[in-house]
Amino acid sequence: MRTLHLLRHAKAVGTAADGTDHARPLAARGIRVVKALAAHLAKGNFHLTEVFCSTSQRTRETWQFIAPALPGVSIAFSDQLYLEASGKLMEFIRNLPDAAGDVMIIGHNPAFHETARGLARDAKSGHAEELAALKVKFPTGALCSLQFNVAHWREVKTGGGILSGFVRPSDLADD
Repeated sequence: MRTLHLLRHAKAVGTAADGTDHARPLAARGIRVVKALAAHLAKGNFHLTEVFCSTSQRTRETWQFIAPALPGVSIAFSDQLYLEASGKLMEFIRNLPDAAGDVMIIGHNPAFHETARGLARDAKSGHAEELAALKVKFPTGALCSLQFNVAHWREVKTGGGILSGFVRPSDLADD
């Protein structure tokens, strides 16, 4: 069994000081949301083997805020995850190391939304409404968790995942 957690970066400012997209930092609202997500993760039974993160400023900052909730987890930054198309994201997922059982990828839309919708065949009991919400939108700061009954990441395929969670910023209001 393998679990993939897709975390879309939290809300970023519209324009970076240098004018580039890559350097856009988190907005105040994004910082509030990712801190709430970190508190949510710290309360739960959330375990990871590795985190892979886009190199953009907003994804690095998202990681910075959730890292304390995930002590001891190794992190790798990859330019390949910066604004890649969903096909490239699937390629990245299929090339994950077999030693990595539970993985989080921190990145961007539209690839996250397209990939998550394509992977999620069904939902675990009690998660049907989350699956319906995922089909509509993957907002900034949202975390999608998918389980795959495969021995190797290379076996992950479209329609092969079971949604085990979809936490959106609106879900964290009372957390």
